[in-house]
Amino acid sequence: MHGNEATSLLVMALGAFVIPIIASRVHIPSAVGEILFGIAVGPHALGLIHPSQFLSTLAEFGFALLMFIVGFELDFPSIRRHGIRGLGIAMASALSLFALALGATLLLDLHAYLTLALGAVSLGIVMATLKEARLTATPTGQIIMLLGSIGEFLTILGLTIAGLYYQVGVSVEMAYAIARLVAVFTAAAILLLVLRSLIWWWPERFLRLTDSGDPTELGVRGGLATMLVFVALASIMGVESILGAFLAGALFAFVFREKALLTAKLSSVGFGFFVPIFFITVGTRFDLLSLTHIGVLPLLGLLFVASVGVKLLAALPLRLLGFAWRETVGIGLILATPLTLLVVISHLGTDLGLLDQRTAGALVLLAILTSVALPTLFRVAVGSSSPPLSNAPSRPPSNPAGGRPVT
Repeated sequence: MHGNEATSLLVMALGAFVIPIIASRVHIPSAVGEILFGIAVGPHALGLIHPSQFLSTLAEFGFALLMFIVGFELDFPSIRRHGIRGLGIAMASALSLFALALGATLLLDLHAYLTLALGAVSLGIVMATLKEARLTATPTGQIIMLLGSIGEFLTILGLTIAGLYYQVGVSVEMAYAIARLVAVFTAAAILLLVLRSLIWWWPERFLRLTDSGDPTELGVRGGLATMLVFVALASIMGVESILGAFLAGALFAFVFREKALLTAKLSSVGFGFFVPIFFITVGTRFDLLSLTHIGVLPLLGLLFVASVGVKLLAALPLRLLGFAWRETVGIGLILATPLTLLVVISHLGTDLGLLDQRTAGALVLLAILTSVALPTLFRVAVGSSSPPLSNAPSRPPSNPAGGRPVT
């Protein structure tokens, strides 16, 4: 390791440790603080961090791990609890997000790729806000998690398809690319069926994966191995690696329903070091001079209004489920905080050559602005005293692996 790489890694490690402490004091998400820290110490400001292949590899691994955790956050029990009618309305709202986002990009004469940015949904800030407001067990919290899960999956799928389209266009090669995408989903489905069958018949052998006292941390190893297998499979198939990581996380979330301990362990690995490295790296790539370009701040304002407007309109069907206007507005506001995916969309758009520096910078600023302002507005609109779900079905204790009871 060269001197510049060692110095850069030291600065990043110190930042990853200190920033969450400062962020909690000033009441902003840690990811926002890490991006701001990266901007401050990056080559466009203080110059304490210098780009290198080693740091890029760490950031890319953090990126994959972030998408794995995003997939792991999908709440499949919540999806089942809402039944066909609730799921149908939530699906309609999630799909309308992207229809409205497409309409907004056409109306405002923006690049079509920005449809993903205006319609994006991510559970990161959403889950943190719901937990802080003690709303996760309420009807409002449950529908938000359901919408977030569906919207997040659609966003990742849209990113993957957009990546294929902008690389090869509408052609025979695109048809082959779609076939490869289907192959990745098929592989995930086959592995899902195999794992669920194995867990059903031999649950006691899988208990070790969620055992808090396992010195080898087999559950963490299994999660990371699955992630890397699907990232490699996606890359071999010519599909965006983020889909592979996301599918691996979703697969684990579906197989291991009692996943709280495993989630905590994998999150500690990811958010303890690798994911902060990714966010800091995103900050180092942000050119402060882009703020002086004519039109950056007006573009930021336009994207903010369009993004929030799309989410508010898409939340209107929830009135059919009996939600009050204040709750409906609050749901729309909190869904407009896709911090991680906005950063991902900016990152991939730049790599694909679809976004110029001005637009990519505006998206990063949009991620920061929405993540700081909208959770507060959500709490004002919804509050934190909604009654718990009265019709939530009670579940008997099950073994952590989700198979038949161990006898």
